[in-house]
Amino acid sequence: MSIPIFEYLNYREFLRDAYEKKHSEDWHFSHRYIASCARMDASMFNKILQGKRNLTPRLIDVFASLFCDTVEEKEYFINMVAFNQSKTHSDSRLYLERLVAHKECKVHSLAKDQFEYFNNWYHAVVRELLVIYPYSGDARSFGQMIFPPIKASQVKESIALLERLSLIKKNESTGIYEQTEGFVTSGSESYSTEVNHYIQQNLKIACTALDRFNSKERNLSTLVFSCDEESYAEVVEMVRRFRREVLGRISASKKSNRVFQLGIQFFPLSDTYPPPIRRGRKKKIREKEQANRDVEVDCD
Repeated sequence: MSIPIFEYLNYREFLRDAYEKKHSEDWHFSHRYIASCARMDASMFNKILQGKRNLTPRLIDVFASLFCDTVEEKEYFINMVAFNQSKTHSDSRLYLERLVAHKECKVHSLAKDQFEYFNNWYHAVVRELLVIYPYSGDARSFGQMIFPPIKASQVKESIALLERLSLIKKNESTGIYEQTEGFVTSGSESYSTEVNHYIQQNLKIACTALDRFNSKERNLSTLVFSCDEESYAEVVEMVRRFRREVLGRISASKKSNRVFQLGIQFFPLSDTYPPPIRRGRKKKIREKEQANRDVEVDCD
């Protein structure tokens, strides 16, 4: 019996486990055997498992034939490789959705709920609003409290999801929903893709804050500066400390009456100097980026 591929979202982990099982059943199935089938160096398979090398289209077909038994398994493997090796968030999200939607995918229910949690920006808002809004079922009024407003059906969907994740619970004596101490992790590779999507949604909402709120209700600013790698690392740590301090201060708040969003973005606006030497694929990617340099950045 082969390794259940549908329980995996990382093809390197699948290959490692599948190889160990096949090798334990037949010692002839070795790194050298795989290398001969794939017409590659004997050390390449180990480098792939360690993440030092990616699978090329040719190797994807070879490995699918070596480690997959059915057409469905091969299709799943191809999508899993594409997901893990995606260069853009949109591609990563596309292939992750294909994996999770697969009829035989064994990603457990909690993982699917976590996937859904990060899929929509308003789930976190609903959970925080419950701290100050005594919600007991009036989904329409609750949805109107959120900026921008969400539908009653979205409120009900969010409440049901948050309950499944044990992030909220209904007080049996009052009938009102309350927060719990639970949390949703974003540590795995699959969730990080959804977290990126979640951040994109919140950035789009932030773009409209200038028009939706007056200067007394919002605080928006930006900095542009140059620095070296050491300073960059120090600023990243400063941001982390600041986030912890903010969470500590907010946790001590006893009279919350509104939900806020604090966004901190720190990213490069130029290449390093002297410019790095690029060859092959990296050079082609850079040339493509330069060809699109005149495309207007739009928050809509």
